[in-house]
Amino acid sequence: MKIKTFYLLIPIGLFLLSAFSPICAEEKKIPLSQSEKELLEQSRIEIPSHYIKAHDFEGEMANGGKASLADFNGKFLILNFWATWCSPCLKEMPDLDQVYQSLGPKKLVVLAVSMGENRERVRKFLKKRKYSFPVMTDPDMDIPRLYGVRNIPITYLVDPSGVIIGRALGPREWSEPKLLKFYRSRMSAKAG
Repeated sequence: MKIKTFYLLIPIGLFLLSAFSPICAEEKKIPLSQSEKELLEQSRIEIPSHYIKAHDFEGEMANGGKASLADFNGKFLILNFWATWCSPCLKEMPDLDQVYQSLGPKKLVVLAVSMGENRERVRKFLKKRKYSFPVMTDPDMDIPRLYGVRNIPITYLVDPSGVIIGRALGPREWSEPKLLKFYRSRMSAKAG
């Protein structure tokens, strides 16, 4: 008798969940205006179809020490996945550095996550190229898996509130004047 009662209660419980979930859960919106969405689309930067909080992670920095995504809370983040052998990645690195030098590091951070390469290899590479933005190494590729990265370069734009507002597959000219203006507007947005 107890088993039958349990199975009778399941449909009632599912009904109650479905009936009240729209009232209880308000869907969050991506914090972008229509003009900002159009600008990103013109720059071939995909806008997520729904609200996505950036996944936290921790990794080893190429210059030593550890850092996590939480260390950049309240800042606009350009999260770039790359490798030393990837020529399209290397093509956009000077442009990312120009953005970082122009606008960072107080309210904007460019964080480049090297995929599948050990710290020593990345350090040797960086000695030849003097980029000013922080570089994280991820030899086990835990962070790319967390973000679903399969092809590089891929870059995520993360609002100061920690929400992913854009994704670009392939190299971009990140220091275009219209994008610099966009970053400045997002940097002044309140983290929440």
